[in-house]
Amino acid sequence: MTLARLSVPIINKTPLIREFLSKDLNAPQTFLKYEVLQPSRSFKSRGIGHVILTRAREISAKGNKIAHVFSSSGGNAGYAAAVACSRLGLRCSVVVPVTTKERMIQKIRDIGSEVIVKGAHWKEADTYLRENIIEKLDKATTEPIYVHPFDDPLVWEGHSTMVDEIVDSLKNDKIDINRVKAIVCSVGGGGLYNGIMTGLCRHKLAEQIPVIAVETVGADTMYQSMKSNKPVVLNGITSVASSLGSVYITDATFNFAKKYGSKSIALTDKEAIKTSIEFSNLSNFTTEPACAVSLHLGYHPEIVEKALDCKLTSDDIVIIIACGGSTWTYKDLENCAEQLGA
Repeated sequence: MTLARLSVPIINKTPLIREFLSKDLNAPQTFLKYEVLQPSRSFKSRGIGHVILTRAREISAKGNKIAHVFSSSGGNAGYAAAVACSRLGLRCSVVVPVTTKERMIQKIRDIGSEVIVKGAHWKEADTYLRENIIEKLDKATTEPIYVHPFDDPLVWEGHSTMVDEIVDSLKNDKIDINRVKAIVCSVGGGGLYNGIMTGLCRHKLAEQIPVIAVETVGADTMYQSMKSNKPVVLNGITSVASSLGSVYITDATFNFAKKYGSKSIALTDKEAIKTSIEFSNLSNFTTEPACAVSLHLGYHPEIVEKALDCKLTSDDIVIIIACGGSTWTYKDLENCAEQLGA
């Protein structure tokens, strides 16, 4: 591993595009930030790539050890780590729970990473990674880079770059940022949300532009936490939107939401699946439910107005993070829709 190799670009600048999702001509304008165009097909490339690149450069500068990346995720986070490592020429091991789809396991392996299947869910896989693999590693020659899928300020810093790009895109298109009335994002453990808040704070926009965080019932950790006015840990995940599957949100997520008055919405699985199929047909991107929960608000601007407690006009703008993901196939969506009667 050389510093020259570590200068390879590992994320893409993604477009901010107006989409006509609602049939209401008086609805606010909907702009989508297309994170599905990242190398791993999800926003995870930004934060996880930033962690890996930052720490790999530190290790390379010391010059006496080999960097080895370790990730615990059976979904988009693990794949993002594998994609980043393939571009940077780094070794990567991903521990996934037994619930991980064989398709995702194969995708991670195909790009050159080691996959270890262990644990009934993400938390057990993560514990096994830290206590049985990283802890027993020969650290005389190898320096581990542990990548948490969402609870790391470096992850948030990486995700925050999408706000920089949003600000630049609006400026380049001569669109007054004061027209932006909300940013909508999906939330699982809080990594994406924390990144957006970090970026808004950097641009001094956190008090001006509210963030609407969207989940599904059964994976609604943030919704339950805001409702209880304290961080809540769920007993488990029962939603089909498995990419939202964290039983807790970070402390920073709760604190950001309380300080800046972020709004929290929980949709049903049926609503998420219907929007997954509708947007997949529109965009030709297979859109998993975790992404579709945010896109749903583009089709239903009345939900945005209710969350903000105000009437919006056709001159107002709502930005939705099309966060991407590649854990579902279109056939998966069809099967799930049939099971849910959607």
